[in-house]
Amino acid sequence: MDKVSQNYDLQVLARISSLKITAMNLVDGLLTGQHRSRHKGSSVEFAEYKDYTPGDEIRHIDWKVAGKTDQYHVKQFEQSTNLKCTILLDASGSMAYRSLVDKGESKFDYACNLVAGLSYLFLKQFDAVGLTSFNNQVVKHIPPRSKPSHLQHILHGLSTLSAEGVTQIEDVLAGLAERLQGRSMLILISDFLARDQDIQKSLKLLRSRGLEVILFHVLHPDELNLPFEGDTVFESLEDDPMVGLDPIDVREGYQKAIQEQIDHLKNISNGLGVDYALMDTSIPLQQSLSYYLIKRKSLIKI
Repeated sequence: MDKVSQNYDLQVLARISSLKITAMNLVDGLLTGQHRSRHKGSSVEFAEYKDYTPGDEIRHIDWKVAGKTDQYHVKQFEQSTNLKCTILLDASGSMAYRSLVDKGESKFDYACNLVAGLSYLFLKQFDAVGLTSFNNQVVKHIPPRSKPSHLQHILHGLSTLSAEGVTQIEDVLAGLAERLQGRSMLILISDFLARDQDIQKSLKLLRSRGLEVILFHVLHPDELNLPFEGDTVFESLEDDPMVGLDPIDVREGYQKAIQEQIDHLKNISNGLGVDYALMDTSIPLQQSLSYYLIKRKSLIKI
């Protein structure tokens, strides 16, 4: 392995570890103090082995394997479930935006942490979850699975993604509508910053096929308020031309336009029975997700 590849692998591993810690802290924090009942249903099938550790159920030790290898392995089981969730993540260039002032996390970082947290939550509930990332086409597709180890596949997928390219939501949604089965869930995480895009038709198609749909609208406070001062050159993270102006001249009109877009998405969602949640990246993810899940208790089985 050359030095560049080794550094890349270490960066990927560090990113995976960071996402996993964030996901576990996020979800365990949400579930603290709540009594979670066992997942309903009795159909289970063997999923994988794990090394025996004190406290594991002795009855789940595979004694045949122990007799052959002199090592103790515990069988883990995958519970069959009616819920399969695909998380659709916007990985286009506009998602890479971060503040030039505080150099904090980008919208894409925030969205990846949201994906990790939701994935961990679904798998903790024995539900199947997968990940599809896109810009103007599908970039990566990880099919839904409910094995505990599937979280590692999703985290690895997230760790190798970067936000680049232009946004094309409609075509991606139309393609997914052909593949996803009814009684499934689709969670779309995006900033919805795309020209000449109206996803109402696509959402209507998804709903007509019996899919449950949730929209997480991720925006940075700079995009909500346009707080910049003095002559400023705005450079697109996708394919729009650069624009030079004094933000004070357009701030009022811009704030009205972005609010109209938010209201438009809300109205479309309400009309189609789609859940909508605005995620302001200046608000801690646990706080925003907790607020949403309080409104929607079906994601946490109490």
